[in-house]
Amino acid sequence: MGDLQKAIKKAIRKSSGKSLTIAELAASTSSSVDEVSKLVQKKKKKFVCDGENVTLNLSDPDLTPNASPVPSPKKDDVEPSLSNGVKKRKHEVAAGSANAGKDASETPKSPKLSKKDKKAAKKAKKAKNSGPENDVPSTAPTTSSLMSSSSDSMANLAEWRTSKKIVVMSNETPQPDYAPYRTFDTPQIVATLPAALLELFKEKKFTNPTPIQAQTWPILMDSGKDIVGIAETGSGKTLAFGVPGIHFISESKKSSKSKNASMLVLAPTRELANQSYEVLEEFGFACGLRSMVIYGGIPKFEQKKKLSAGVDIIVGTPGRLKDLIEEKVCDLSNVGFMVLDEADRMLDLGFEEEVRYIIGQTKPISAGRQTAMFSATWPKDVQEIAKSYMREPVRVYVGFESIAADGQMEVDDSLSANKRVTQTVEVIEDREREFRLKALLNQHHKGQKTRVLVFALYKKEAARIEGNLKRQGWNVNSIHGDKTQEARTNALNGFKDCSCPLLIATDVAARGLDIPDVELVINYTFPLTIEDYVHRIGRTGRAGKTGMSYTFFQPGDKSHAGELQQVMKQAGQDVPEELMAFGSTIKKKEHKLYGAFGPRGGGPMKKATKITFGDDD
Repeated sequence: MGDLQKAIKKAIRKSSGKSLTIAELAASTSSSVDEVSKLVQKKKKKFVCDGENVTLNLSDPDLTPNASPVPSPKKDDVEPSLSNGVKKRKHEVAAGSANAGKDASETPKSPKLSKKDKKAAKKAKKAKNSGPENDVPSTAPTTSSLMSSSSDSMANLAEWRTSKKIVVMSNETPQPDYAPYRTFDTPQIVATLPAALLELFKEKKFTNPTPIQAQTWPILMDSGKDIVGIAETGSGKTLAFGVPGIHFISESKKSSKSKNASMLVLAPTRELANQSYEVLEEFGFACGLRSMVIYGGIPKFEQKKKLSAGVDIIVGTPGRLKDLIEEKVCDLSNVGFMVLDEADRMLDLGFEEEVRYIIGQTKPISAGRQTAMFSATWPKDVQEIAKSYMREPVRVYVGFESIAADGQMEVDDSLSANKRVTQTVEVIEDREREFRLKALLNQHHKGQKTRVLVFALYKKEAARIEGNLKRQGWNVNSIHGDKTQEARTNALNGFKDCSCPLLIATDVAARGLDIPDVELVINYTFPLTIEDYVHRIGRTGRAGKTGMSYTFFQPGDKSHAGELQQVMKQAGQDVPEELMAFGSTIKKKEHKLYGAFGPRGGGPMKKATKITFGDDD
């Protein structure tokens, strides 16, 4: 109770002595409204409560220099300076105590200070609290903002995280609770976020934040810490970093009028960048923020025009963004909130050099840049990026369970498939695949109303399958790297609105895209890695629903047989005997870009050394 009383006093002092509502005090002290209300009612000598408004009681002995209650001084008796006023009132107190026996029936009343005296008392109190330990900016995290309120007891918090399969890990000692914001009525949300944003949540009929949003918001907004989120796609990651980013920009615009972007989101593919942009553009626009998306495949002219006009949020892919930076038309020096979305996929595609270059153009960590990284896996190369460009990030695992190992909490973040997806693997020869594909479509897509996603390995293969199916009368479209950006966007939109519910795609559509109600995924060709297999079948069975996947496994794919068996067993699936016939040996992990010639353990390659030859060589 004493800590809460001190926190309330500190909050009122920060407001320059103005009254605050009970809700505002609850938000600033990370306490419940009931706790604050009970305290201010109980401590009437410390606080004055006028309905919902609370301020300090100026007659509180701790607030004024003298501790004894004295009669109100006359206006003419108050000296201009506080020191003189204190001396004079001390003299009056001494005189009053000498004459106390004359009239024992009279009890002294609470002092009523004049405006000058009140102002002097406030200055003295402010000077008292201006030491280094009390000189904390309003934006800095307080201990109370990091700890859960009494209503969020440790037992309830642990139970909630276990039910949502959330694990929070940090290197801090002791580790803060980072109590999640489970509802939009949480006092911290109400007090922190713009009213327009809260209204948009209501318009969209969002009931509560998703688990990853509930857990990441207090870390990003209250503590100001960097964060690494390990979670599957479709968990609400865009708003998990989008809402704190919008809050960051709203706060930074109060002190800076720069027209350069304050928030940057890097994504591995055009489709994922466009998807994140659509969400951030809608929610940012509600708060008066300007957003834009930058990716290749379209002319640079419009992108340059938007950049010169000024923008608050940039969402982009590494390649085109680096080009615009080198052309001196994209200035990221004002970016203080950085997001790496699907970081492992960006590194898989060979964008490590571009990612490091782009991060180097933003504000340095020492200048207060906050970085959020979201990834489906936690490989060594992603860890290296985190070590280089993040400051003691808090790791949030969503969809994982904690494991006690040697007295410490660990997380089994090994690759696992969605257990709601029924996996069927068929060992099949190459020439039989086309007939089997037609049979599956007749079985599951005869009415051409259900969404079916067919994955091919190569661009030419995707185009060939699309052509064959069209000749057979199927309403089908495709998405791959040989298509223009406009054609890719139209194909994706047609698949989403079900005007063309059969889509052939390469692995460009395997990660990050939020496509609702995909009922069937068919792997026409097995992917190059088991990670891509897990992400492919993860396009179905989303948002708590069930799904199906069929995979054509050819004899030439036998090197993946052991890994595939392991993934199926972990998900509780039946492994066919034909697949087990290839053996269960798991091939040694090779480097994603350099195969068997890469560094051991799949880590990053050593930086190349430039060799310069002289004229004599």
